Amino acid sequence: MKNLKVLLVLFSGSVFCINSYAQTAPKSTISVEKVSQEIRKVKFANAPINVIVPETIASLNEVIKNLSKDSTVKVVIFSSDVKGYFFNHFDLTQMSNFAGLRTADGKPMWVDLITNLTNAPFITIASVKGRTQGGGDELTMAFDLRYASKELAMFEQPEVGVGLFPGGGGTNMLPGLIGRDRALEVFASGNDYDAMIAEKYGWVTRTLPNAELDVFVDKLANRLATFDKTALVTIKQQLNIVAAPNEAERLASYTEFLKSLSWPGLQLRVPVFGAMYGKIGVERLEQNMGFYVGEGNKQVQQKK
Repeated sequence: MKNLKVLLVLFSGSVFCINSYAQTAPKSTISVEKVSQEIRKVKFANAPINVIVPETIASLNEVIKNLSKDSTVKVVIFSSDVKGYFFNHFDLTQMSNFAGLRTADGKPMWVDLITNLTNAPFITIASVKGRTQGGGDELTMAFDLRYASKELAMFEQPEVGVGLFPGGGGTNMLPGLIGRDRALEVFASGNDYDAMIAEKYGWVTRTLPNAELDVFVDKLANRLATFDKTALVTIKQQLNIVAAPNEAERLASYTEFLKSLSWPGLQLRVPVFGAMYGKIGVERLEQNMGFYVGEGNKQVQQKK
């Protein structure tokens, strides 16, 4: 925990100005709209850059559990109310709160959330109209279907580039979607991937022109809403047996992530990236994360 405290001091200091974008108001970052008896829309909003905060995980987990108890729900659509971002990475100034976020039986709540999404008795659809990075991208992989705006969607896993282990489940899910070599490229490079490459790799289900995305997703949801729920749930469960990681694997990855908070390589990079946020500006850096991950590591090398 000593190393974690040092990390938090560095990240929450004046050099890491993303701290000013943390969720401070009591209003929830998650909202739910009842479209019909069978369809719900879940929206995420934590302006201006949609970082995930502990409240996001707790609220989203409760939403999934409550919807799972509703026998009429067949389809749930997930989207963002913040322009330019889907679910973004974790708010790094709140890492101690993330680490302590657990269920009543002691399970990390993030792992519980991904498990509940995977096992939910309805079809989950992500409508991605912006950047999704780090933990946000790992959450996106946990949705059953992922439809991306051809013009606006961008995917990235920056953790390795900043000295962390990506332990939110991405290393369990992405190889199954795109293969080991491409997954290694994604995690090891920390580069940005646009929607067209993501579709080519198999990272997303399909890309569509931004102007057509909402219509397509709504049409699909309404089609599925007419189907028998038992048939929908059973096909999802059987495909999970074949292709979805189990909870033990997700727990192992999350444990590695917690260990990585004390890695020396992270300690070297924290002040460098913190200074970059202060100099370049949060939104400019967030919108070009892949590029600046590379630039930051160049600076680390020059300091050795």
